[in-house]
Amino acid sequence: MANIYYPELVNTSFWGEDHILLMDDINLLENTAFNMKGYGIVPMNDYNSFLKAFIQKKIYDVLSYNIDIENYHIHVNEEQHKQILNLMPFKKNDNSEIREFCEYLEAFMSEQLKEPVKIFNDDIWVRICRPNIISKEDFNPCHRDIYLDFYRNTTNIYLPIVGSNENSSLLMQEGSHLWNENVTAVTRGGAYFESKNKKYSVDAIVQSRIELKMVRPNPSINEVLIFSPYLIHGCSDNNNDITRMSLEIRFIRKDESGMKQEDDINEFMKKRVWR
Repeated sequence: MANIYYPELVNTSFWGEDHILLMDDINLLENTAFNMKGYGIVPMNDYNSFLKAFIQKKIYDVLSYNIDIENYHIHVNEEQHKQILNLMPFKKNDNSEIREFCEYLEAFMSEQLKEPVKIFNDDIWVRICRPNIISKEDFNPCHRDIYLDFYRNTTNIYLPIVGSNENSSLLMQEGSHLWNENVTAVTRGGAYFESKNKKYSVDAIVQSRIELKMVRPNPSINEVLIFSPYLIHGCSDNNNDITRMSLEIRFIRKDESGMKQEDDINEFMKKRVWR
């Protein structure tokens, strides 16, 4: 019997084919010690002060005043929140400081993965998840990033900025990057929750023949969580009373095929209307 996670979407979900997607694609975790888990926490240089200043400046550009970003949910109304989200993705070459940081990350990730990689499409995302008492819609439902085809062949990082701990950090299902597609039923063309009039761009995992037992790996500010986009993750509500902010960046092989894959996401981004 299947485990049902989003009853509202059962009638719009479809069981996958008898197939393991990662077997067809590039597994950038293949040469790591955490390949079978699908994620690992690795120490890195501490850029936390830099990242706080970076997002504070981006928020200032919308609000025209500075805020304590841990209390983002108190200072920023819904319309301002949408304006801030729609500034993204930020870009590697926004300025010399962010470029230097990104070049460090590319060298660091190339060392961890034991092959040359680059930031996918030069995109830098800051995920903002307000406390549950304010909003339960700041996080995607359970999903795999690769349901959006242009994220295949990549790997992800999650880097905490503020408010990320055992009550709020990213949830994921260990080993699920190697699951057969026929054990999960997902939506198609995104996930629309009519009860909330809320649309998500990525498909949601609605049912699973294997029970989801999600865990919250909890990197500190001088650590990075590296994980496969084929891994089931998301549904990461914030049970703190402060806002969680984290950096999310994807990496792809630094070769001709990687460059070609970026063309697909650029076409998608031109057409996106998410909020």
